[in-house]
Amino acid sequence: MRRLHPGSAPSRRAFLAGAAALGAAAALPEWPAAASTRARGDHRGFRVSLSVSPVTEAVLASLSLTDGRHTAGTVRDVQRLFRRHGATEVFVRVATRENARDRDAEYGFARAIERARLAAHLGVPLNPELGLWAVYGDITHQPPPDFSDYPAIRQPGPWLALTLPQMEDALRQYGALVARQILLTGVHVNYWDLGNEVEWGVAGVAIRSFNRDGYSPPDAVDPAIGQMSAVQLLSMSEAGRIAWLRQHLWPYVGRLLAAVADGVRSVDRAAQFSTHLASIAVQDAALHTAFWASMHQAGYHPAQFGTSLYPTNGDPGDRRAVFLGIASALRQRFGKRLFFAEFAYPSGPMGPPFPWNNAQPGYPQTPDGQFRYLRDLVAMSAASGAVAGIRPWAPDYCLASGGWEPMSLLTEDGAAKPALDAIQQALHPRIQP
Repeated sequence: MRRLHPGSAPSRRAFLAGAAALGAAAALPEWPAAASTRARGDHRGFRVSLSVSPVTEAVLASLSLTDGRHTAGTVRDVQRLFRRHGATEVFVRVATRENARDRDAEYGFARAIERARLAAHLGVPLNPELGLWAVYGDITHQPPPDFSDYPAIRQPGPWLALTLPQMEDALRQYGALVARQILLTGVHVNYWDLGNEVEWGVAGVAIRSFNRDGYSPPDAVDPAIGQMSAVQLLSMSEAGRIAWLRQHLWPYVGRLLAAVADGVRSVDRAAQFSTHLASIAVQDAALHTAFWASMHQAGYHPAQFGTSLYPTNGDPGDRRAVFLGIASALRQRFGKRLFFAEFAYPSGPMGPPFPWNNAQPGYPQTPDGQFRYLRDLVAMSAASGAVAGIRPWAPDYCLASGGWEPMSLLTEDGAAKPALDAIQQALHPRIQP
């Protein structure tokens, strides 16, 4: 996920062709497959990661949130509100620094411990994402970790001067240390997410992506990495892009993720893992299939795969069909399901810094269109058997100043939009909003 605030990095839309103008699509009836799923109540353990976010505290400093029946003025109350609308877990994004504030958002490890205690108190699983960066990173940039708050991790030199085995050793130690501290809260972790949108790199071992500020190449790992940029990759054919990544990047990404997993598993022997891709410029399952084959070859074997899915962010075509097809192909090839680790559909026009207005056919960017898209996506995903669940991204980030309010499930006044009930309506059609 790109940052939750304005930044210097351009959006995917600036690089991808085929972005459609916002249309005046008429409201259409529910898709037959979605209606059939709703009638059966078929959800088969579908994960609903409707969770407080890195900006919850910032939002609550300005207003309370309400669904018309209950009002939430604390972080705990917000998660309770989400549980009433189907949430099954708490999510937290974890930086390596103890405190890692990035404008409205806080990703520090201290915040992760707070979220772990919240999940333990509510009796629900925690899904921590170990980002493996000092403060924050995603497909736009993947900066190195900073282990200065973990004095037990001793590096023989600056991170980007380390060899791959030296990085693996540090990440293995980090995985064990962070897992031990999180589990000491008494929380149950269902999945340990490793990295954030990692197909172009992780933990500083990454290409020059959209945001070049402060970039340094990991030449001690492979000098070719620093010579490649996002613009160059996107100018290649898909086959050429995959071939370069398989040769010069993905083997290292797999080994680094496997090292973290080894560290976590030394503390939590039953640990299960997941990692998600940004899926930029993806139109079929080829890149996902190649990426996960490379991860398996490198020794990283997650229990679930993951992807970001922002249907209006410039990619051409029916994004729901594309990603359900990817999920089906991965299930057939690897026997594992795909988790929609970041999802949002806007209830109105999006402006800078997120001009994501490629409205999908039949789903205008209105509160009703947002509700129906999420409802139908969840129903069809559950029916497919190939999708593990969904995480609406930053559902509480409704501050108009942040630019994310159309994507939020609440208005800028803190009132619930219809979409807050969409997942419940998809999975439990007898429950009325």
